[in-house]
Amino acid sequence: MTAAMNYDEIRKRAATESTVSVPATWAQGRTVFGGLSAALLADTLSRQNEDDRRLRYLEIGFVRPLMTEHPFELSSEPISSGRTVAVQSGQIVQDGAVRVTAQANFVRALASETPVEIDNFKAPELIPPDHEHCHRVEGAVAPVFTQHIDFRFAGGGAPFSGRGSDELCGWMRFDEPPAQLDTTHLVTLIDAWPPLVSSYYKRPVSMSSVNWQLHFAEPVDGISGSEFLGYRAHANFFRDGYGSSSAEIWAPDGRLLAKSFQTFLVFS
Repeated sequence: MTAAMNYDEIRKRAATESTVSVPATWAQGRTVFGGLSAALLADTLSRQNEDDRRLRYLEIGFVRPLMTEHPFELSSEPISSGRTVAVQSGQIVQDGAVRVTAQANFVRALASETPVEIDNFKAPELIPPDHEHCHRVEGAVAPVFTQHIDFRFAGGGAPFSGRGSDELCGWMRFDEPPAQLDTTHLVTLIDAWPPLVSSYYKRPVSMSSVNWQLHFAEPVDGISGSEFLGYRAHANFFRDGYGSSSAEIWAPDGRLLAKSFQTFLVFS
């Protein structure tokens, strides 16, 4: 495996080989970047479902560190399959130990004689990603994996700035953009941002996600991989090293694509 492999190349191997390893360029501290491992599990689960069911809910558990440059296995198991909702579970196993777990709901669209649609999301007005004050997150404070992702700070508390804020806003896309985005690309991008509480620290500190939930609203169909997606995170609470945040992710046209809910630990 070469160090230059992008997400789609790794995903292709994971789909065709019994074991796969991730190059060190995708490291996040001592583990594989969580967004990558979550996306690989989401892709594994998606391949087990019928095409007319769409991924609407994904829950990830980060149980143990997943080592780079070391083979691991991805597996899936059906939990239930009704007329509308199919539930799948999955896990990543490395050296005989479970490292990452997943549960996903795949839902078939329902017709109704009385269609009801609720959409109360309004995309915030951020400075555009090409603005001179919209800086790419990189340098000493950025983990190794960020070389694959172009994400730009656009408001709130900048990571490890010491200027704490309960909000963080920005834009994100892949450095090597796919022709079209799919849901697993979205999973990878969303987790690129550090926990929101990072803005309260003046130096990088060790952080670890515990659980991560994604609720998918609109499909990503038709969105070019070269376009920036919007991101806005809010702090829910943080105390004694344990915290929670939620985030909204939207398309270039302002449509809400997903809501993210994360719990995390900070070892400061």
